[in-house]
Amino acid sequence: MPLLIVIIGILLLFILIAKFKLNAFITFIIVSLFVGIAEGMTLETVVQSIQNGIGNTLGFLVMILGLGAMLGKLVADSGAAQRITSKLVSKFGIKNIQWALVLTGFIVGIPMFYSVGFVILVPLVFTVAAATGLPLLYVGLPMLASLSVTHGYLPPHPAPTAITVMFDADLGKTLVYGIIIAIPAIIIAGPLFSRTIKNIKAT
Repeated sequence: MPLLIVIIGILLLFILIAKFKLNAFITFIIVSLFVGIAEGMTLETVVQSIQNGIGNTLGFLVMILGLGAMLGKLVADSGAAQRITSKLVSKFGIKNIQWALVLTGFIVGIPMFYSVGFVILVPLVFTVAAATGLPLLYVGLPMLASLSVTHGYLPPHPAPTAITVMFDADLGKTLVYGIIIAIPAIIIAGPLFSRTIKNIKAT
């Protein structure tokens, strides 16, 4: 029964955010209240649990967010991301341009937040697409898939790192297992999927 309540809570979270466009933070609080009360907790205990959970998570993530932003700024200002991309494109060639961008997104995506990597690499995607004559989605999706997956699956990004701490897991093993899962996810969401929409023009 407790597992069923958690599953219902996850579905409710998805419906409120995806269908009703409710603010994510408010939705998390509503669903947390629902799950806690449904599990038999008192309202006061549920509120205290939510408060402690948010406080502990944010307190732990402040250092990661701060240092991650600093590292992203250093990489951006040094031109390291652009250099990685240009070198990979020259090595892989036009025929394998998608794999060059996949690898670029993966390398840049591990130390940098998605938003920072996106801002840095997207102009390069436009340049590569214009120079090669390839569709923008065909060129851009593989790189964006790498950035998204690394941000969501791999430490030291906030979400996977926070989950590692919550479950008292080994950070190194989490990174290794995350990479094992991330590789097929990137391939499917990037190069394979983009080939199915190669002829769709981006507007």
